[in-house]
Amino acid sequence: MVTILYLTTFIISLSMTIYYLARNPKVDNLLVCFGIVLTLNGGGRFMLAVSSSLEMALFAQKLIYIGNCYCPLLLVHILTRMCNIRVPRFLTLLLFIFASTVFCLAMTIGILPVYYKSVALVQSGDYNYLAKVYGPTHFLNTVLMAVYSAVLLFYFVYSIKKSSTVSTKTVTLMSLLGIAVAGTYILQCIVHTNISYLSVGYLIASILMVNIAERINMFDMSANIAASVDRLKEYGYIEFDNRFRYISANDYARELFPEIANTWHVDKAVPKSDSFLYTNLIDWASDGMAKSKSIHFDDRYFDANVRSIIYGKKRKVGYIIELVDRTSENNYLNTIKNYNWDLKKEVAIKTADISHIKDMMVLGMATMVESRDNSTGGHIKRTSSVIDIYSKHLLPYCEQLHINAEFLQMLSKAAPMHDLGKIAIADSILQKQGRYNDDEYNQMKRHAAEGASIVESILRGVENDKFVELAKNVAHYHHEKWDGSGYPDGLAGDNIPLEARIMALADVFDALVSKRCYKEAYSYDMAFDIIKNSLGTHFDPFLGKIFLECRAELEELYDGYSNTI
Repeated sequence: MVTILYLTTFIISLSMTIYYLARNPKVDNLLVCFGIVLTLNGGGRFMLAVSSSLEMALFAQKLIYIGNCYCPLLLVHILTRMCNIRVPRFLTLLLFIFASTVFCLAMTIGILPVYYKSVALVQSGDYNYLAKVYGPTHFLNTVLMAVYSAVLLFYFVYSIKKSSTVSTKTVTLMSLLGIAVAGTYILQCIVHTNISYLSVGYLIASILMVNIAERINMFDMSANIAASVDRLKEYGYIEFDNRFRYISANDYARELFPEIANTWHVDKAVPKSDSFLYTNLIDWASDGMAKSKSIHFDDRYFDANVRSIIYGKKRKVGYIIELVDRTSENNYLNTIKNYNWDLKKEVAIKTADISHIKDMMVLGMATMVESRDNSTGGHIKRTSSVIDIYSKHLLPYCEQLHINAEFLQMLSKAAPMHDLGKIAIADSILQKQGRYNDDEYNQMKRHAAEGASIVESILRGVENDKFVELAKNVAHYHHEKWDGSGYPDGLAGDNIPLEARIMALADVFDALVSKRCYKEAYSYDMAFDIIKNSLGTHFDPFLGKIFLECRAELEELYDGYSNTI
C-alpha cells in the first residue's frame, strides 16, 4: 500500500504538470518549475520504496530533497509576485543560499557523515526505506522548514489586510499548499514513522496547484489589461472573473467610484447597495451578456460596455466593464444644437483627435512590447524617424515604384508595428544577454508571423483594408532578404512586398549603428559600407541606392540620439 501511495503521488504530480502545460497557452515558468520539482520528489519516494540496492536508495533520497528544499522556495517567490511585495534582492538571495546549502548537505548522504551519520536500506512489507542516524547539520533542514512556514503565514495575514487589492482566496490556496507540505513534514518529525507523511502533503499540493495556476493566469491577465489601458486618459475598467467576482479596476474607475477601493474585496462578490455603480452598472452587467449603453453620472457622460475576457482560443475566464468618457463629445453636440457652430470644422478636429488616439494606442502597444526587450530600447522611435526621412527621398520615384504619397504615409504609420510579434516570445529569450543559440534563434524568428497575426486581429475592422495589408506585410516580411535567404517564408526579389523591403533597410540600419547586448554600435562608415555591400543579397538594389542618398540626414538624426543609443 505504501508503494502504491508513493506511485500515486508521482503520477498525479506528473499529470497535473502536463495538464497545466496543455491547458494554458502562456505558462508561468515558476509554476512549471514547481510542478517539475514536485514530480521529481514523488518519483524519488517511489524509487526509494522499490530500491533494490543502497546506491539506488541514496539516489532516490537525493531526488526527494530537491522537493524538500525548493518547493517551498518556489511558493515564496510566487506569493511575493501575487502580493506585489518588493523584497530586497539580498533577502531572496539569502533564502536561496540557505535552501541550496541544505540541499548540498543532503547530497553528502552516503559520502560524508555530516547530514546523516549513517544510512541503511531496510525492507518493511511491500516497501523499502532508509534507516538513518542524523548528523550535526540535519537541524538546518528543520530551521529551513520553520522559515518557510513563517513566510507563508506572513503572506496569508498580509492578503487578509490587503483584501481590496490582493486575492485572499488565491493566497489562501497557496498558503494551504505550503501548510500541507510544511505541516506533513512537522507531523512526520513528531510521529517518527518510516512512512513519509510528506508524500501526502505533496499529493495535496499537486491537486491545489492546477486551481492556483488558473487563478494566477487570471490575475496576470488582469495586470496586462491594466498596463495596456492605464495609459489612456478618460478610460476606466472594472474586471470580474467568470462567476462575476471582483478582480481589479484601474485608477480612473476607482477615482470615479470610491466604493470600489473602500468596500470591495478582490475575489469576492460585489456587495449589494443602492449606489449608482451597483444599480446602473453591476446589476446590469452581472448576467455576463455582451451589451452597451450610455450613462450620465456626476455631470459626465459615459459609454458603458460589457465584454467577455477570452483566454487562449475560446475559453471565457471573466468579464470587463469598460467606461469611456464621452463628456467632451456630448457637450460638443449640445453646443452644436444651441449655437449652430461650424459642424464641418469641428467634426474634422474630432476625427483628427480620434485618429491620433488610435495611432497612439498602436504606438503604445508597440512600446509595451519593446519594453520587454532589454537590448533594443528606442528602436521603434528611431526606425520610425528613419522611415520618415527615407520616404522623402522615395517621393520622386513614386511613379517608377507604382506607389503614391498616401502609401508612404501609411508606411510611416505602420512602421512602429513591425516588431509587435515579440509579445509572443518568451522573456527568457527576449531578455537574454548575448547571442542566441540555434533553438533560441528559431524561437525568435516566430515573431514575424506572430506579428502579422496580431496586426490582423487589432486592426481589421478598425482601419481600412489597404492599411491593414500594408501593416501585416511590414510585420511579416521585414526579415526577408533579396536573395531568398531570409525568414519566415524565404521570399526573394520582387516577391517580397515593397513595404517590407523598405522597412528592412530602416530596421537593419538602426541595429547596426545602435549598441546591443551582443555588440557595440558600428560607425556610420561601417554601417553604410555593410548596407552597400549587401545590395542584391540582403537588400533591394534600387531601394538600397536611394537609402544611401539619405546618409547626411540620417547621421544628423542619430547624432541627436547619441546620448541614448
